[in-house]
Amino acid sequence: MRISIDATGLGGPKTGTSVYLIEILSRWSRNTSINHEFTIFASEKAVSLCSEAGLDHRFRFVRAPNNRHIRVIWQQLMIPWHMRRLGIDVHWGTAFVLPVASQRPMAVTIHDLTFQLFPEVHERLKRFYFPAIMQRSVAKAQAVFAVSRTTETDLKRIIPESRGKTTVTLLAARKLGSDSQAPRDQRNSGDYLLFVGTLEPRKNLPRLLAAWQMLDDATRGNTRLVIVGATGWMVSDLLQSLKTNDTIDFLGHVSDSSLAELMQGARALLYPSLYEGFGLPVVEAMARGIPLLTSNTGATAEIAEGAAILVDPTNVDDIRGGLVRLLTEPELLGALSAQGRERAKSFSWERTAQLTLETLEGLKRA
Repeated sequence: MRISIDATGLGGPKTGTSVYLIEILSRWSRNTSINHEFTIFASEKAVSLCSEAGLDHRFRFVRAPNNRHIRVIWQQLMIPWHMRRLGIDVHWGTAFVLPVASQRPMAVTIHDLTFQLFPEVHERLKRFYFPAIMQRSVAKAQAVFAVSRTTETDLKRIIPESRGKTTVTLLAARKLGSDSQAPRDQRNSGDYLLFVGTLEPRKNLPRLLAAWQMLDDATRGNTRLVIVGATGWMVSDLLQSLKTNDTIDFLGHVSDSSLAELMQGARALLYPSLYEGFGLPVVEAMARGIPLLTSNTGATAEIAEGAAILVDPTNVDDIRGGLVRLLTEPELLGALSAQGRERAKSFSWERTAQLTLETLEGLKRA
């Protein structure tokens, strides 16, 4: 069986979308009983990211343009041409988009519905292009993957054509660098709270910073706020405020090994996002026994399922209250650590990779 994979949307710093594909591809590559041939459409940066999966001879790349605007056209015109040329049996669009003119069986992954639910936090091109192409892609697909039950619910409500053909394929924690698997009480936890995520409006950093600044010196003590993440869009004012606060360290994008060290040393992870399709840092914190504060709505609440301090992401006072609990209730940290580790066992990349492949195989048999 010949499967084509659209990875053209990947590029730049590693995000949850790219982690999702890398982890699935690595499981397929390690499984020598899989006899399929895989063709991956990818830009230069995407090739570099996918190569982290340790791909073998069953995987090959077809280069896509690096220019984002040209790539949008290339997806629709050239991917169908390559699919015909290579005799592709099934195509998988890994991030929202399918070549809608193709007549081959296809599946598409929907990571979230931010383009429809929060259009104001996106750049102009994405705001107008993605809702339209997602609608057509989901309608065209024979199978749809949603990365959480929250995303599945949103998808069925906003794009009804997804009903009856959606499979939930949950993300899971990945290994980061030389990850320590030691129990939480055997590791040193530092005097800092950690935020991980791309700096963009949906991540809700302005409210988190406002809540942080409301803490009195006695409560905060020597604890610092460490922010890790690539610079996204619509954040110029935010960046300026980060530079002027002497209790905050903004590290920007860091390597996986550096992120592992930061997570292992953090007192807790903060993730009060306004909306997530899944929220990879949530499960990665829980898997490492790191106490967690996250939003009480959407996928983050679904993934944490009680193993976290849940706050209203739109309420600065509520976020502040959660921070106070993390800083003043040491017994709570131990409970959250244990609950998080147990909850994280519910998520498995092996299971997600197997379910994804079985669904794609079923499209050829249909």
